[in-house]
Amino acid sequence: MKIDCGGFADIGAPPDLLAQTEPVRLAYDHLVKDGYVVLDRVLAPPTLAALDAAFATRHGTPDDRFKVGSRRYALPVELSGPFADPLVYANPAIAAIVRVALDRSAILKGFGAEVALPGAAAQHIDRDGRPLFDANLSPLLPAHALTCRLPLGEAHSVALWPGSHRWKTRNEDAVPELVEIAPGSAAIFDSRLLNGASANRSDRPHPVLHAVYARRWFRDTSHGQRLAGARLDIGPNFLAGVAEVDRGLFAHIRK
Repeated sequence: MKIDCGGFADIGAPPDLLAQTEPVRLAYDHLVKDGYVVLDRVLAPPTLAALDAAFATRHGTPDDRFKVGSRRYALPVELSGPFADPLVYANPAIAAIVRVALDRSAILKGFGAEVALPGAAAQHIDRDGRPLFDANLSPLLPAHALTCRLPLGEAHSVALWPGSHRWKTRNEDAVPELVEIAPGSAAIFDSRLLNGASANRSDRPHPVLHAVYARRWFRDTSHGQRLAGARLDIGPNFLAGVAEVDRGLFAHIRK
């Protein structure tokens, strides 16, 4: 399911009012039912271009310390420079859905990027995070963490199993859905959803930003182990520049 979020950044309404808009309500319904939703046009081309250029400068050649698969890397991304833009870590459309799906005290638990180099194989099918409890109870519970993916220079293609965040046992016969996320758009996944990024058959690296949002009490360090978003790296004086409306996202950080 795709929701057009063009113009959300220009509304200027408080998060509680944005959470009551029809696009957010519709996105939340699909997130609950399918375990994911794609948000089109969350970033304007100039913002996306600045992020793409900054990422290429910082991470020209990925360090093997961050290798997570065949020609695939999970890299930390410091919230500084273009990445310190609130449209990136607290995008109005994304933040409104996060606050509805989790609660108003949701935090930004991690932020990073995954890069698939040319020739990278398809990612192993897995969940971005682990269920809180056993297989009989966890599928009945609301989301405790969400992963937001935002591709930079190239579209991000991922195989996923709609509704698998609610499965008690894995259905090996279920047919996956192939979802393509265009640059400037984003996808929000319930951390329990089974998914795996497609192979990179192009001649260019495919960087995808990952932001992990969670309920404030969630502290499971195993969450998102395969993602750079499992950590949070903030630049000097970053917190001082965070707007009052977004400070709750960093309430778990000791100043």
